[in-house]
Amino acid sequence: MENGEVSYPELMAYTISKLGSFEWQRTSMYNPDNIYDRPAGFYFRFHNKNEVYTRLEDCINAFKGILQWCINVSNNTRHKNYIIEPIKVYRAKLSDEYAVNYNLKGILGESYETLCEQAIADIPSLCKHIEMWFELENKRPMLPTLPQ
Repeated sequence: MENGEVSYPELMAYTISKLGSFEWQRTSMYNPDNIYDRPAGFYFRFHNKNEVYTRLEDCINAFKGILQWCINVSNNTRHKNYIIEPIKVYRAKLSDEYAVNYNLKGILGESYETLCEQAIADIPSLCKHIEMWFELENKRPMLPTLPQ
């Protein structure tokens, strides 16, 4: 499958899978039938844990898009699942209000829908940035592996 054949919601999964084999991932970054359902974010965990997370963090921090993005470890999982998401969403999730009701729409207020739209608009350029940073343009995705 070529980059041009991958749909926007799955483009990050395609790109990041070139860095290593997933142990777990949520392939779609957002709900294409309702883009305001939740802000775009890519949730994943590589099978072989190594320095790729740190290198990916440097890459994402260097990205200049519509939004500022980050990679972080989810607080809501018992496994170390990572999330690539807009930093405004990450910060909202750190709030006491989010810990109580998980209501990002309420926390982000009037900027919520614009943030959802801008995050989706950033996906292709963020993926391209990752591919160039890691020199992945001609690499193929790695299939998920099972734990040994």
